[in-house]
Amino acid sequence: MTARQLQVGDILSLNTFPMISGYYTALERTMFVREVDEASLKVWEANVATHEYGMSLLKPGVSCAEVTQKINAFLEERNLLQYRTFGYGHSFGVLSHYYGREAGLELREDIDTVLEPGHVVSMEPMLTIPEGQPGAGGYREHDILVIGEDGAEDITGYPYGPSFNVVG
Repeated sequence: MTARQLQVGDILSLNTFPMISGYYTALERTMFVREVDEASLKVWEANVATHEYGMSLLKPGVSCAEVTQKINAFLEERNLLQYRTFGYGHSFGVLSHYYGREAGLELREDIDTVLEPGHVVSMEPMLTIPEGQPGAGGYREHDILVIGEDGAEDITGYPYGPSFNVVG
């Protein structure tokens, strides 16, 4: 809790837990108040690109570890892997965001589960730039996808990125 009023250029994190298509989910978005400085915009756009690349990898026949390794390589090419904070996604329970999750369906290096039609997983890369560095803050985009026969359907339906989430 804080009494501090928002200021132009502040980074914000939207984090809500709506019910989407019968699943209890999480919706998370990076936002900025009115404007974004150049360094922050660069990191934000990189996280959005990571998010989109990650979503493109979610399809039947690909393992959780493969998805993770490819995203790691994507971030390493951009010299951003050291700012990754945790895994890139996970399954969802039908009772809540957490309860009913499958430990074997986490997007991490050590999970060899192969994605199959009907799996419900998130894609949620997050980059955290330390205080004092250009672009300092946490950047996270989070969508829920249902694996189908040929790919994945994004069921979140809320825009992400700088073109929509510079607010106020």
